[in-house]
Amino acid sequence: MAFQPGDHLWKKGGRLSGKIYDHHIIYKGRHATGHAIIENSFRAGRVVQKTLSDEQLKPYELYERPGNADRCLSRAEAALAECRKYSLIFYNCETFANDCLHGHGGSFQVRRATGHVALLTSVSSAAATSAAVGLVTTQHVVINVPDKGAFGVWAYLGYTHPVVKKIVVSHPLGIAAASGAACGCCIWSCFALFGRDPRKRRRHG
Repeated sequence: MAFQPGDHLWKKGGRLSGKIYDHHIIYKGRHATGHAIIENSFRAGRVVQKTLSDEQLKPYELYERPGNADRCLSRAEAALAECRKYSLIFYNCETFANDCLHGHGGSFQVRRATGHVALLTSVSSAAATSAAVGLVTTQHVVINVPDKGAFGVWAYLGYTHPVVKKIVVSHPLGIAAASGAACGCCIWSCFALFGRDPRKRRRHG
């Protein structure tokens, strides 16, 4: 695909086959020595302009095409002139690119990571509670048993005496916590499976 000035591009970044994070840039245009791009760089700690070769640009995909390319580039140039600082949570590469296109930032990666952390915390807390209190507990109950004294005469006459017995019963808190952990795992699985960015469509082949 031929990229156009102002395009928001993305690629898989980082180690572990790009499973850690995605990188986002604004495509500025082609010139004699390569492709000019503007990005919010984690390494540089600010918004910078770079020149990429054809090979370096090859991994990138179109994420979104702006409705107004000139306005998008103008915002990118302004952030570059201001040396806007990088912030992993509040102003990362994706936030920068979205800010250039729409005038307001936002990071799908941060929202997704926050969701994972929240679900992990919830599931871990429920599992820890379940492990701490256990799924079962013992109770002491008093039952009346027939009185076998005097050759069973008292039992025949209906006399009984109390006996304390220990019984095993389910622990309400442990069962509730285990159910919560299982439910949280199901929600977490659905979140991981269906909570993907719909704009990311990789080429095949």
